Amino acid sequence: MEHGIRERSKASLLSESVCEEMNFREQYMPEKVFREIAREENMWEVFTVTMLKERFYPGQSDGESEVYKKYKKEEFYKLCNIYETIWGDVKCFPLPENRESFHKQFFYENTFGEERTYGGERIHEGTDIFGKKNLAGYYPVISMTEGTVENIGWLPLGGYRIGIRAPRGAYFYYAHLSEYGREFSQGDKVKAGEILGYMGNSGYGEVGTTGKFPVHLHLGIYIKTPHYKELSVNPYWILKAHEKNIRKYTY
Repeated sequence: MEHGIRERSKASLLSESVCEEMNFREQYMPEKVFREIAREENMWEVFTVTMLKERFYPGQSDGESEVYKKYKKEEFYKLCNIYETIWGDVKCFPLPENRESFHKQFFYENTFGEERTYGGERIHEGTDIFGKKNLAGYYPVISMTEGTVENIGWLPLGGYRIGIRAPRGAYFYYAHLSEYGREFSQGDKVKAGEILGYMGNSGYGEVGTTGKFPVHLHLGIYIKTPHYKELSVNPYWILKAHEKNIRKYTY
């Protein structure tokens, strides 16, 4: 009896809205653990169990899924699909390195959830990536996934931005661009690694406003959940996991 209670307790974390909780949205996943999981044939089941076993802050991989399938099978597979939606289409880091440089060119910190005040009180819903050169138009921004252009143009907060809907359904938002890589239209198809635009400092004002903050790329990732049409998740750990997938271009 006690064993059954313990099993049910483990599975109780699974609920329809677990993907809307901040612990889930943080997407904490150390690169070493991600590499271990990526070798598994049933990767997304192992990924999900690993997250659940340590309440979304894992230190090692774990593929023992029986208890979740026994008591919360539907919820378990839904969560597997959500993790695959967020992580499964990512092929590369959103900024390529200059192949003529031998030094690390980009830096970023985990600022997801921090307070922001421009346009009203809100939280930071993404990750800001900076280059060593504070020069608009220098660093190309590339698509982390293949997908479809869903939004293009100016936003008061995001400046010149482009939004890509990846095949599994996640929305990748690239903001503060100085210019676009080509003339994009809604519905255009893009490939992973394709140049979307160039890192800039546009935004925080009317169309064309620049210079109100240092040059950087703001990356956001959004998913649909049971109660939200669009909810942000933290890109930081996804970026860390794909630092080995930085492409090299000449610029």
